[in-house]
Amino acid sequence: MIKLEDICVDFGGLRAVNHASFEIDAGRITGLIGPNGAGKTTAFNVIAGVYQPSSGRVLLNGRDITRLKPHQRAEAGLARTFQIPHEFARLSVLENLMASASAPEGENVFNVVFRRGRYRAEEREIYDLARETIQLLELEHVIDEKAGNLSGGQKKLVELGRALMRDPKII
Repeated sequence: MIKLEDICVDFGGLRAVNHASFEIDAGRITGLIGPNGAGKTTAFNVIAGVYQPSSGRVLLNGRDITRLKPHQRAEAGLARTFQIPHEFARLSVLENLMASASAPEGENVFNVVFRRGRYRAEEREIYDLARETIQLLELEHVIDEKAGNLSGGQKKLVELGRALMRDPKII
């Protein structure tokens, strides 16, 4: 599903990732371990498109995504969560998930004004998906709580839920 081929990442005179190659198969849970400063976060940032490698390639389902921007990788099915959650602190858990869904009809003012029925139906679909995701993550008891008030573990689950709302191929 994801393949890194001979990735190098240089920051000036420092090589943060040195000829890294690995593959993550579909349906697998895979961890990347190593000591502080080993380049783990840098490798994830290369996969997500935050950093461009100095050399090497990143493949998603055999497609070279090395030069794609992060939003283009998201459109291709790659979702990312962060080590430190980045929730919308003033929004509820439900609102956090709903804000993360893609809504092509609702993102166009014309559609909101002139295609209200479709817009409302799409909003309902997003609402239902968010509630299903909250149930899957066992967060029903905090559904209306502001995300900024949650524990660290609950914030991580909200972040995972936000990623799931995009129906990714890989997180």
